[in-house]
Amino acid sequence: MKWSLRYFGDPVLREHSKPIEEITDEIKELAHFMIDYADNNNGIGLSAVQVGVPIRLFTLRDYVILPDGKWTLSAPKVFINPKIIWKSKETELDTEGCLSFPNLQIGPIERPLKIQIEATDLEGNRFTEEREGLNARVAFHENDHLNGVLYIDRLPPRVRKDIEPKLQEIKKQYSK
Repeated sequence: MKWSLRYFGDPVLREHSKPIEEITDEIKELAHFMIDYADNNNGIGLSAVQVGVPIRLFTLRDYVILPDGKWTLSAPKVFINPKIIWKSKETELDTEGCLSFPNLQIGPIERPLKIQIEATDLEGNRFTEEREGLNARVAFHENDHLNGVLYIDRLPPRVRKDIEPKLQEIKKQYSK
């Protein structure tokens, strides 16, 4: 297979991703692969660096609350060369998971409650979105990946120390 999920310990996850100069067929193919991969592995978002390609691209689906209070997922969205242009001072704490860290749902991780993000879609159209709550959290998490920042980096030091044995286990189990 051309692309495969990278796990904690893989040095590519710490790389600073490069901007995309042109939206090629391969970029489109990669984006579709990422959407399918996340959908088939209970993921809500995925960055290109997580499949070994350090370019500024991530995909996600939004959580949508229905009138009856239940929720569903939006159609997939593609963010090329994303840039967080504003974040609220108001934050919230929550747990997070990541496909590159199997079975590690951990917190508290502090994120802005609202963000504004600018990006380009697969057709080359520039857009700006305001995202809130869980949808802001997911976009911020994926954007962090593009800068070599992992969600465990945002944990309080005590929690990070407590999960160190689990992190070493992931490294050992998934290293190639």
